[in-house]
Amino acid sequence: MDDVLCETARQFLVVIEREFGKQVVYEKLTDFDFETSCELTPEERAKLYQTVHHADEILCIEPIPEAIDVLNGWVLAGYEIAIVTGRPPDTVAASIEWLARCKVPYHSFTVVDKYGRFQTENTIGLSLAELATKQFCWAVEDSFPMAKFLATTMNLPVALLDRPWNRGAVEHPNIRRYSHWREISSGAPAGPVHCSR
Repeated sequence: MDDVLCETARQFLVVIEREFGKQVVYEKLTDFDFETSCELTPEERAKLYQTVHHADEILCIEPIPEAIDVLNGWVLAGYEIAIVTGRPPDTVAASIEWLARCKVPYHSFTVVDKYGRFQTENTIGLSLAELATKQFCWAVEDSFPMAKFLATTMNLPVALLDRPWNRGAVEHPNIRRYSHWREISSGAPAGPVHCSR
C-alpha cells in the first residue's frame, strides 16, 4: 500500500513538521528509515510511528490516482489483486476503510512483518517465511529490500517504483525500475496469468 497505492511518505513529512517542527524535502528521503532521513531521535521516531498508525492519520493519506486506474484495468483483464502491506495488524480496519473510500479494487489483503517491526504470533500478520509460501505472478514495490526478497526468495518479477529511498539499490535480474504506474501498466504481463511454482 504505502508509497505504491498512496502517498505515505509525504503524509509522514506532514506529521514530522507538525509534531517536531522539522521540514524535510521529499527528495531528501534517501534512506528507508525516517529516523536517519529526517534526523529524528529514537523517541521522535517512536512517536512518529505511533502517530502515523492512528486511523485518523491513515485516512488522511492521499491516494495515487493512476495506481487505482491501472488496478481497475488489471481487474478487467482478469488479474486478482493481492495487497500485501507491512503495516502493523492494528491498522487493518483503517487500511480497509481507506481502500473502500478511495475505491481501490482488490481481492485479498495480507499483513506481513516485512521489516521485523511487530510480532505476528496470535495476530493476522504473517512472517516473511509464511509469505514465501504464497503464490503471486508478480509484484509492485517501493522498498528495495522487500523487492529483493520477492525477486530472490520467491523468484517473482518485481516492478520497483522509483522513490528517493531506493535509488541507491543495486540491479537484480528480476527487478525492473519504473517511474510511474502508467509505465508499469505498459510493462505488465498479458492477463489473465496462471501462476505455478
